[in-house]
Amino acid sequence: MRPRHRTRLAALALLLLASLLGALAGPGAAHANPGDPNPNPIDWRVYDSFTGTLGNDIPLRYGQSDHPDRDGFGLRHIQEHGVVPDHEEIQETVGAASYCVPAPDDRVVCTNTELSLIVVYATHNDARSGDGRPFGIITAYYFLPCLQAEDCPSPEPPAKVDTALTYTGPDSVENGSSATLSAKLTNEFGTPVKGRDVRIALGTGDAEQTCTGTSSEQGTATCTIETVSQPTTSSGKIPVTATFAGDSDYKPSTASAELGIKTPTKLTYTGVKHIANGTSARLAADLTDFRGDPVSGRNVEFSLGTGESEQTCSGTTSQTGEATCTISKADQPLNDSATVPVRAAFAGDSLYLGSDTSAELKLRYATGRAYGLSAQAELGSLPLLDVEPQPDTGRIRTADATTTSTPCAATYSSLLINVEKLCPEVTTTLAPGKATATSTVANAKVGLPGLPVIEVSGLTATSTAQCDKAAGSTSLTLKIAGQPVTVSTEPNSELALDGGARLIVNEQKPVEGADSSGLAVNGLRIELAGGAGEVVLAATNSAMHNCGD
Repeated sequence: MRPRHRTRLAALALLLLASLLGALAGPGAAHANPGDPNPNPIDWRVYDSFTGTLGNDIPLRYGQSDHPDRDGFGLRHIQEHGVVPDHEEIQETVGAASYCVPAPDDRVVCTNTELSLIVVYATHNDARSGDGRPFGIITAYYFLPCLQAEDCPSPEPPAKVDTALTYTGPDSVENGSSATLSAKLTNEFGTPVKGRDVRIALGTGDAEQTCTGTSSEQGTATCTIETVSQPTTSSGKIPVTATFAGDSDYKPSTASAELGIKTPTKLTYTGVKHIANGTSARLAADLTDFRGDPVSGRNVEFSLGTGESEQTCSGTTSQTGEATCTISKADQPLNDSATVPVRAAFAGDSLYLGSDTSAELKLRYATGRAYGLSAQAELGSLPLLDVEPQPDTGRIRTADATTTSTPCAATYSSLLINVEKLCPEVTTTLAPGKATATSTVANAKVGLPGLPVIEVSGLTATSTAQCDKAAGSTSLTLKIAGQPVTVSTEPNSELALDGGARLIVNEQKPVEGADSSGLAVNGLRIELAGGAGEVVLAATNSAMHNCGD
């Protein structure tokens, strides 16, 4: 605590404590909803303004005065319980992310231990304010860390005076954490005995942990067990014993109590890292205690996804601490990152503290595209063709079973290209995941300058992808300059044309960005010499992604 606050804090702390308790206990009053039983009017004017950790607006309004059984908020409420903290100190408190935690009812509680200042504000907007700004600060107050007991005069030391010990430490401890234990030593009149060593033992037998403290002016001896390490008991209790051995002036005494003990736990997700819609997903997590030992017989709740898409199951930890359960059929939406959150949570019980863990699972998905025709060609600087892909399914990206509904095109006609009945389609299925892209062209005639007329009929190109394989095929009937041409439909079959142009049938290449399998198939592509352009008929591609375990 900064020295400049100590004088005012001593006078204000107890009064201001009621401010927070009232604010947190009565959310209806803080929101000042219509019909609020607090009859005092609300003054929505802004007295001061502050900025939160994310740059958010936090006004301090004049607010509402308290009523005997209803708290108000804002400046009026703060003044009724004490003083309004300095602007700079409120700003420092609400502007530091490490001080602030979310609370129910759109509230944020910011605790600045350095300044001994608490600020509570609400982030929602109340339409009655008329200014569109957030509700703002509910209360702000300083607090004191503690109040000391009265000093007692030192007794006149008798010879071999009876003593009594009273355990005054915490009523529970936590394994893996430090524990500050204490006991008060008094004489037969209840007067504190100072300057004597008191030994405090936590647990018994091989698990006993001890420390020693010297009694203070108030007779309290305090010491710390740096790391509590006690066995879990069925009762959730462990003994603590304080012992004063006695000396030439005082008789020995002891005190004992039972402390509650909780053991921290840790959950580690160990289930599948990839999931596929329409198939089962095995979720698993290991539950261990603070030593890393397995914790058996505890229920672990799993959730896959969030919101309306959340799917849940639960499992009980085995002797090795592993809990497993299965989502029988995953059904999750596909986001930009193709990930699905999974969370495992142990709620805790009378012996163990709760814990949770989360992970991001990869969601299997398919991509694909099909179109009937595209063409770009130039003659010198003169553009001959500029045909965008058509009809075109567009790029399909899905984690579900789908079929595109792109209408077929009856014809495409220009001076250089005439095409009839172009039909593209992309279909995806689940369990197993599969993407199939198909494009058909009934008839096509291409007559480019310097090249013989190329006629195609019955052209079908197909690309199929699964997680473990991809395949493509092309079928067609081909004529060049009116003469039938037998051409192989093996991948990337090529015919040389006049002037250095090329004709490629069943052109196949990997799909860029496919992490497991993918194939692009052009049923027929005419490549003009010198990079002057190309004509593509019946283009398809398909791919699967996130094909892990």
